[in-house]
Amino acid sequence: MRNRVLCATIAALSVSAGVLSPVTATADEKTAKISISNITDFHGRFAPKDVNVRGTDTRDDKKSIPGAERLKCAIDTEAEGFGNAHILTSSGDNIGAGPFEAMLLDDAPTIDALNEMGLEVSAVGNHEFDKGAKDFSERVIPDAKFPYLAANAKSVAGTDDHFIKEMDGVKVAFIGTVTDTMPQLVSPSGIEGIKWNDPIETTNKLAKELKDSKKADVVVALVHEGGYTPDQFKNVDVAFLGHTHTVITQDAKTTPIVLQAGQYSQGFANVDLSIDRATKKVTVDEAKVVEGTTLLDCTDKKYPEIAAIVKAAEAEAAEEGKKVVASTSTDFARGSNAGKESGSNRGVESSLNNLLAEAAKWSIDANSDVTPDIGVMNAGGVRDDLPAGDITYADAFSVQPFGNENTYRTLKGKDFKEALEQQWQPNGKRPALSLGLSNNVSYTYNPDGEQGNRILSVTIDGKPLDPEKDYIVAGSTFLLEGGDDFTAFTKGSEPVNLGLIDLEATIDFLKQNKDIKPRGQAGVGVKVEQPLKAGAENSIDLTSLIYTEGNPAKKVTVKLEDANGKELASAESDIDPDFGTENFGEAGKASVKLAVPAKVPADAILRITTDKGTDATMPVKIEGDQEGGQEGSSGSSNDGSSAKPVLIGLGVTGLLAALAGVIVAFVPQFAPVRDQINAALKDFGIQI
Repeated sequence: MRNRVLCATIAALSVSAGVLSPVTATADEKTAKISISNITDFHGRFAPKDVNVRGTDTRDDKKSIPGAERLKCAIDTEAEGFGNAHILTSSGDNIGAGPFEAMLLDDAPTIDALNEMGLEVSAVGNHEFDKGAKDFSERVIPDAKFPYLAANAKSVAGTDDHFIKEMDGVKVAFIGTVTDTMPQLVSPSGIEGIKWNDPIETTNKLAKELKDSKKADVVVALVHEGGYTPDQFKNVDVAFLGHTHTVITQDAKTTPIVLQAGQYSQGFANVDLSIDRATKKVTVDEAKVVEGTTLLDCTDKKYPEIAAIVKAAEAEAAEEGKKVVASTSTDFARGSNAGKESGSNRGVESSLNNLLAEAAKWSIDANSDVTPDIGVMNAGGVRDDLPAGDITYADAFSVQPFGNENTYRTLKGKDFKEALEQQWQPNGKRPALSLGLSNNVSYTYNPDGEQGNRILSVTIDGKPLDPEKDYIVAGSTFLLEGGDDFTAFTKGSEPVNLGLIDLEATIDFLKQNKDIKPRGQAGVGVKVEQPLKAGAENSIDLTSLIYTEGNPAKKVTVKLEDANGKELASAESDIDPDFGTENFGEAGKASVKLAVPAKVPADAILRITTDKGTDATMPVKIEGDQEGGQEGSSGSSNDGSSAKPVLIGLGVTGLLAALAGVIVAFVPQFAPVRDQINAALKDFGIQI
């Protein structure tokens, strides 16, 4: 439908009284007065949603969504008195990662609503490219009645680098840029060939050109990136940031001034400027972010055009969304920081991220002639929780709204291990991004290890990872094409195009696995001094033992096993449910004292299990009075005899004694070998 049927209806509706405003705001002939409003990270929140505080009938003003109509009302209220000297702008992410009613209809109602709101110019955001640059250029841009700006990526068809509007007699230039980390944020194949230059450098260079050439008196930067400060902008008067979903205000009268409006129609930034017509000096009269009840309670101005768009989209989405597509007997949730909502921590392992990795592995097996070895999922692609009970299409869609395809690549074991190392991203926007992993994969790591050298062990189907073996890895196109900076996944074979949408694959998986339960932790943090000491108590510190949502594990058991799985020692401990460092994965910790027997093999296995199904192993070395060896031995001879361990293991002393005699009698040149055998036989009281 894509809301195109609304065109005739909207055209026939009367003009809203709220659109009317005075023609000019000029104070005098010497000074121009202009007003600029900015939204960012709208993400298709055109429909209002009042959310109550949990367990009460009181509206939660921080979580409620004003929607397009109430947002427009508040913007028009702020613009009163400016007339044509006011402009509405956006810093990107108008579409993508939205609610069901937006994503189901390919964000057509989102663009329609923004058009009706009077949006005049927008920077591109990373989510404008969720379905690739071609889709953005051929589907989104033609529907938008406003220009999209991408100054730092000029090869994006249909975009401009700047837009100039004359406002109260002064020329105001708008420069739009997007974060240069784009290859980490969207599927790399969808933006192949596009170079993403530094937003600040691009903006400052273009701003200077526009002012030096007298094409612009005022320069406004629309930057889809956060964290920038006023001192970083040159020849720029106002910068509106985005991308990070935060609110930034600045109390200043001089330029440059930097503001950021937050997200989801919940606020807008507004700057009123005075410009000396002769000198072009810009003064900030007022700068603020308008949010909260000012928007939520703005209902006195009505916009029937916007209301019609919202009503039609909600009706179509409701019909599709209410269909029950699957069910589950257990809650699956995203990770969180202490005291924060689910989804606030992408660095910690989550039951839902692991579930989707298992679903990806299952879907490739079920829909192709390939049997994957590993399933993976990125935490950023999981956008809602999955409560127990009936799952509607809307529920499932809210979890995976991006429309990625599931595919697979063949990787070497060492490349997969490298991908696990890339979960820690000290130079990224988030310090860690946990990978969801299928049920058959587990690993241990040292939380204090150096970058790129944290992974201690990896097992696939209970067997140690072979660095040179080929493994088939299943996951979304976004992740396997290097998204979220997991570049190790790009090594190996090319991904196969199966046309398998991840959401549909997950729904099918849930239909076939109704009683599925959360797996135990895939990764466990282990800090232990090696080699372990035989005949002594050894301290082992563990982390990453619990999920941050739901009913966490309570106890952890550490076992020492020999190569055949025989238990040599065991210890257990209660798990401290501490969440650890914010935005990392060390939730749930324990310290275990493991008493290692006096006589044990030099090589053993440490097995870590919890009462919630975690089962991770790692090889360890042991020194001391080794089983079957001499004190202090690590399993190799110190007397030059390479034959002794073999002889002991085989237990064929009598045969070897005879063999030594034969060797010296018939093959004298092998006398050194005879001497090594004799040296080993002395340990058994045999002399030849």
